Amino acid sequence: MEKKSHSGPGIIRRLICDNGINHERKDKILQSPKKHPPAAGLFRICLWLRITIFIPLLALGCTHDHKIDLHPEIFVRVSNIGKGEQLTVRVRDIRSQKAISKKVSNLKLSSGRAVNTVNIYASSSVRDTILDKITEGFQRMGFHMVKPGRLPNRKLEVEIYRLQLNYKSGNLGAKIPEVHAQMETILRVQAAYGNQMFKNIYSSRLIKSHRMFTGKFKNERLVNNCLSLAIQKMLDDPDLIQFLLAGKP
Repeated sequence: MEKKSHSGPGIIRRLICDNGINHERKDKILQSPKKHPPAAGLFRICLWLRITIFIPLLALGCTHDHKIDLHPEIFVRVSNIGKGEQLTVRVRDIRSQKAISKKVSNLKLSSGRAVNTVNIYASSSVRDTILDKITEGFQRMGFHMVKPGRLPNRKLEVEIYRLQLNYKSGNLGAKIPEVHAQMETILRVQAAYGNQMFKNIYSSRLIKSHRMFTGKFKNERLVNNCLSLAIQKMLDDPDLIQFLLAGKP
């Protein structure tokens, strides 16, 4: 004999057995349990959260200043050209723009996205880097380097007039945009031997086209190659070396 009763949200059937023991079971038509989102729904939620969080962080990171390492290279044979003569070298950074590259606001892809949106600075002192490399070059030639203040007869003053990286648009409408990076270094040099003066400008310019966005390592290579060329030109100038030795250009 069956008796039906309502209990809670579902229907409970009471089955009374011959031995007097009651057994209860819930029918399949009871209220369904809480629905769990399917796997595809969970995937969409996780993907949405990742995009929502990651993209703002990525945009924020791209707005930070970019720093590159300066490590110019020179090629000077060890010799005794300088004959142990004393030489003082000073380097002054007179650049009006301390950033090697400034943000570009008018260089955009066909989609409207900017090609370069960060300032690029040297990670260390530009002045100290160039001073160390010039000092190394003259030491290899056999000059005896003296710190400023000793007032030797031979003095060399180097002004960092320009160390600048600029971008120009190439074929920005292509699937892989092309960007022209132009790097320029200008060093103004004034040498003194007693009352005699020698002046010259040593510069270098390199242009590199990239079929992609210019990254850190490409920037470092281009900047260092250009700086190395300008320093090398100065160390290879026979007129400058002759003046430092004899006081005559």
